[in-house]
Amino acid sequence: MINFNQNDLYWKIYGTLTILFFGVMALLVFYLILNKFINRKDLVKKSFNSYSQAVISNNNIGIIIYDNYEKIIWASEFIKTKFNPNCIGINIRNFFKNYSANLDQINRNTSFQMEYKNCFYEVQIWPIKNTISIRDITVEVIIKKESQDQQIVIGEVEIDNFQLYQSILSEEQLFNINKSVINAIEKIIKQDDNNLIYRQYTNGKFIIITNQKTIDLLQEKEFRDLVDIDSDVSLSQGNKVTLSVGFATGWSNLEVKIEQAKKALLQAQNRGGDQVAIFSNSANPVYYGSTSLILADNNRTTIKLIGNKLLNKIKSPDIDNIIIYGHAVADLDAVGAAWAIYDLAKKFNKHAFIGINTFDLTSKRVFSTQEINIKLNAAPFIDPARAAKITTPKTLVILVDNSDIKRTDNKEAILNTKSENIFIFDHHRVGSSIDYCPRENRYIDPNASSACEIVTELITFIDQYGQIDKKTAQLLLNGIYLDTSQFTKSVTPRAFSAASWLQSKGASGSISNELLKKDEATMKKIESLLENTIEIKEGFYLAYKDEQADNDVISMAANEILNISDRKASFVIAKLPNSNTYKLSARGVDTNVQIICEAVGGGGHFGTAAAVSNEKLEVFVDNIKQAIVGNKEEHENNINKRL
Repeated sequence: MINFNQNDLYWKIYGTLTILFFGVMALLVFYLILNKFINRKDLVKKSFNSYSQAVISNNNIGIIIYDNYEKIIWASEFIKTKFNPNCIGINIRNFFKNYSANLDQINRNTSFQMEYKNCFYEVQIWPIKNTISIRDITVEVIIKKESQDQQIVIGEVEIDNFQLYQSILSEEQLFNINKSVINAIEKIIKQDDNNLIYRQYTNGKFIIITNQKTIDLLQEKEFRDLVDIDSDVSLSQGNKVTLSVGFATGWSNLEVKIEQAKKALLQAQNRGGDQVAIFSNSANPVYYGSTSLILADNNRTTIKLIGNKLLNKIKSPDIDNIIIYGHAVADLDAVGAAWAIYDLAKKFNKHAFIGINTFDLTSKRVFSTQEINIKLNAAPFIDPARAAKITTPKTLVILVDNSDIKRTDNKEAILNTKSENIFIFDHHRVGSSIDYCPRENRYIDPNASSACEIVTELITFIDQYGQIDKKTAQLLLNGIYLDTSQFTKSVTPRAFSAASWLQSKGASGSISNELLKKDEATMKKIESLLENTIEIKEGFYLAYKDEQADNDVISMAANEILNISDRKASFVIAKLPNSNTYKLSARGVDTNVQIICEAVGGGGHFGTAAAVSNEKLEVFVDNIKQAIVGNKEEHENNINKRL
């Protein structure tokens, strides 16, 4: 019995040991297999991580991962190598602060660029994923910059009033003028890094071919070599030689580019000459110069040509009706010019209308006087709704004292008519390109005193017009008197000639003087507006008040400031009646106030300009102050003496 139990125990022990042995062996095999699997997985992981790091680094990309507290918890080797090897734990704002990055964009799902150690990087942020990628784009930036720098730029240069010089100057003086322009261009060519060629293709006209890099360098110097060329030129009576220049950049098609250069040149001339205009297909036009009023050209060939063309249009059976527009809140110059063309159209039995229905205080008062006695709220004056109904492809649309449709009382004035049926007669410097009207249909002369002067000349060349009536002559003379401040500014021989002709037709200078006198209420309003006049910089005075004043009263106040000697420019701001719009009126004595007004969204003439704004008065005033202070001295004076 005992032997049986011992034997049984033996087999139990043996079985247990066998099971343990095989269990251990199984565990050992499992361990070896598992260990091998883990090692292989770890090897794969390390290889993949290494490969991933290598791939993104070789592609100039770095990755940053940060926690909810904006601290960096992981960064790729690219980040550590290029920026900071000890970046872990650093706040991302502090990290980017060291590289002058745009910190305001760190919490935005956006991208920005930064520069560090002459390299350029693009930063892409994913705030939701707490991840930032940084890519080295230095090569792209360099290639792109080189490509942009080498883009062809075409320019057109024309000596202002060269035809006039040909008629009044000697051959030697003309040679000196051409030589001075060539010397100015040659000076640019000889400067380092400039790449430019030119040809004079006719008297007084040049074409320039250059690249974007050269234009950028010239822009940094504000084209001073082109706008200041008078130092070596000696002309009789101290007249200054000036240039109008147009450049075209951006367009790939050379035919389009040269056409745009011609448009830029025309724009520079329409703005008064003596300046450089740059047109681009990717940016708004840019202007440099405009340091002076160019010599007035007394040649009337152009106005005669366009006058004959206008007459043919009026007489044409293809024209059913005519609508004449001025600018909104029309003054005596706009209304007088519009009325004269209306009267001209009626002489040829045409249906004619005046699309003006807002007027300044002076116009309302003058038209209600016994001498004029015209109702502004009755025919031929029509509102925009009526004008829109009668405008067809057979409608002749004429703009006077204005070249911007947006400044008329009818913003859809040309919606249904043909481009060939649009004419412009204006004396203001053009603020934007005029694409809606053919070049041969527009007469824009910034040297003219007024639109009424232009229209008067227009009428004198139309023989079939017959005798101008006394009322129309008086309205035209009123406009000239208004815009010349009774012949104290912007006066040319042509203005005197026009006034003389109008007086021969029955107009009276005494009546114009009397009509433009200020009444007591107007004088009190002007005194109120000028109570707090301050000098912004030497000779530049600003007055502003948060009270309502009529458009013409604000202009009168600006003129009033300049009645004191040694003042260069005046700026007056007030609120227009029944609106939240503030009006700035600017006046200058031998000073370009147009550039200052353009800086706050306005424009106008060399010595007479304006702007409007719906901003708060404090903001508008601050912007004007900055524009005045920022305007450089060389843009402020040098009006040419006139022959």
